[in-house]
Amino acid sequence: MLSFIYQLFRDYQLINEIRPNALFISHAHLAVLQAELEAHPNPDKIRQYLGMEVIVRSHLSHPKVCWLQSATREAS
Repeated sequence: MLSFIYQLFRDYQLINEIRPNALFISHAHLAVLQAELEAHPNPDKIRQYLGMEVIVRSHLSHPKVCWLQSATREAS
């Protein structure tokens, strides 16, 4: 999951020439990510580790990244 998120991050940055600051992820994908990042089990620690806001949405079939002005202060 982490490598997939990094790939999304890199692709977004290359295409848009701006670093994404928000990750939209489902509860199921968040659980997988938490298992991969055992040292960062809660969403706030994951946010700090990734350097972007983590927004959980139950209807997502795949994680997505984007840049949100409202997430700029929260992710730093």
